[in-house]
Formats: sequence, structure tokens, C-alpha cells
Amino acid sequence: MSMGRRTRLLGGTIAATKLALAAAWGSSSSSEYDKGMFYQNESYDWMYSASNIAMKVEGCVWATTDDNEDMGCMQDESGDGTTYWYQMAMCRRAQVAYSVYATDSGSTSCGSGQFKGTFVTQDGLDEFAYLMETYDGYSPITQDTVGDLPICEQGDNGYYLSVGCASDGSFTIDEFSDQYCLQRVGTYTYLSDVNSIFKNNFHKCYGIYSANTDESVGYSAAGALVQSSKACSTLDSPLCLETERVSSSSGGKMSSISSAGHTIANFNVANKAKYALGTLCIVGSLFMFLGILFTNRRKRRAMMHRKMRASRSKSKRSSSSKKSRSSRSSSRHKSSSSRSKSRSRGGDASRSRSKSRAARSKRVDDGVLT
Repeated sequence: MSMGRRTRLLGGTIAATKLALAAAWGSSSSSEYDKGMFYQNESYDWMYSASNIAMKVEGCVWATTDDNEDMGCMQDESGDGTTYWYQMAMCRRAQVAYSVYATDSGSTSCGSGQFKGTFVTQDGLDEFAYLMETYDGYSPITQDTVGDLPICEQGDNGYYLSVGCASDGSFTIDEFSDQYCLQRVGTYTYLSDVNSIFKNNFHKCYGIYSANTDESVGYSAAGALVQSSKACSTLDSPLCLETERVSSSSGGKMSSISSAGHTIANFNVANKAKYALGTLCIVGSLFMFLGILFTNRRKRRAMMHRKMRASRSKSKRSSSSKKSRSSRSSSRHKSSSSRSKSRSRGGDASRSRSKSRAARSKRVDDGVLT
């Protein structure tokens, strides 16, 4: 855990103690409002009225961290603008998920009636070990137990190594392909010693505050752990349990989300119908355009053929008229020549007749009768 993180945690513990004192003096509305401002999960009145608080570790959860630099994440900001904001905000590391139980009197048995909620650390296994070592003198886990574990460090085989989570909630060392440990490759090894400590000590009811032995809840392991953690639900991990308030709230949210989903689905169906109708109109318009185009083309071809036939018929008629005119002229010429011939023959006959008449008259004049 970084020095800045530890300083903030110490300041938060002192502030929690002052808030507890204010609540003890009877400042009701303002102190409750201040606690709501201080804690990031929900109202923790139960913690100040409890005589005993215990926890039960649920296992390892791959959850977000708020200490990006010390956890090997991408930087909080990028001067050249090459850092993606969602990679900075959603940097995840192996966290400890634990359920808290409290009672106002007597000892805590971690029963369902004493359940207050499931929480998850924000700075990994090292934070959990540090807080337990600092505020619990009998803690079975210390920083020496987890101090040498890699946090997104380059290994010998080209991959990056970091504490990870197995599917059963146990702690492992995993391999990652990138330097920010965003792309998991596989499991490198299992942390048998750490898992054995959790199984033998924290998987059962473990006391973290007692009004008989601790000075105040703010200076106990319970106050330190809850103050530095955030609430966890089944939406985050199957290992997390839910309180009745969270269950009812999430159920209402899920119902509203489902109704919103149905509305969105109906809206999507309407949009799909609109898109389909628009597509059909566009396709119909295209076919209509092509039909008009080919129809006009056929009409133009028919008109061209008619014009060609008309021009051919005109040329034929002109040639036939020329032939008829030539034939008529030739026939006229022939008839005129025949008439001239007949006229010449008639003239010759008349001349012969006139000659014969002249010869007769001459013989009559000579007194010769023939």
C-alpha cells in the first residue's frame, strides 16, 4: 500500500472517530449527514451501536482499484492524450471480498440476522494484510505474507505477472500479455500459503471489533476495513452477498431496466419496420426508374424503326414514280411516233391518189379513154 493511501486511511480513521463521538453526544441529523458524506457505501449507524463485529472472507474478486499508480495501472492522466479514460477508470486487480456481521449485544455468530453487507477492498491483498496487521494484534496475515507478491511486473517468459483470482475465489499469480495487466493469458501458480491462511482463519466467523477490548470502532479493524472498502453485490461478483435494502433496490432497478428494455425493444422493432419499408420504397423506386428507362428505350427504338421504314417506303415510292413517269413518257413518245408515221403514210396515199387522179384527168384531156 502506498504512503499516500495510508495517510488518507489514517485521516479517515480519525474522522470516523470524531463522527462516532459526535453521534454519542446526540448530534442526530448533522452527524448522520456527515457520515453519509464520509462513507461511500450507505449509512453505518449499525457500526456505532454494535457491541461486536465480525467478518467472513468470501474470496478473491477481480474488481476495480482506486490506486492506479501503485497497482501498475495506466497513469491517471496523459499529457499527450494517448491514454484512454476507460482504461484508467476501469483498472482491475485482485481484491478481497468479505461479509460483515454485527450485533448490539452478545457475541457475533455471523448469522443471517446479523448480516450487514459484503465489501471489497480497493487496493488489493496488500491493503487487507496491512489493515489487519495494523489494527488486529492477533492477525494471522501480515504484510510479510504478501509483501513479495508481484503487482503487474514483467516476468521471465515475456508475460507480466500479477496477483489474480481463480474461478473458485482463491488467490493465484496470473500471466498477462500487456504491461497494464488488462489482457489475462492464464494462471502462473496458485498461492497455496495465502489460500491456506484464508481457509483456516477467515472463511469462518472472525471477530474484528469488540466493545470490551477495543477503544472505539474507528480504531478497530472493522472501522479501518469498512472505511477503505466499497460495497459489493451479486452484480459485481457471485461471491458477494446482498442486504435486503440492496436486493429490493436492485430488484426495482432490474424491473425498471427490464421495462426500459422492453420499451427499447419495441422501439427497435418499429425502427426496423420503418427501415424495411424505406428500403422497399427505395428498391421499388429503382425498379420503376429502370422500367421507365427501358420502356423509353424500346419506344425510341420503335420510333427509329418506323422512321426507317417510312424513309424506305418514301424512297421506294419515289423510285416507282420515276419509273412510271419514264414509262409514260416513253409510251407517249411511241404513240406520237406512230401517229407521225400514220400521218406520213396517209400523206403518201393521198399524194398517190392525187397523182392517179391527175393522170386520169390528163388522159381524158388527151381523148384517151381507158
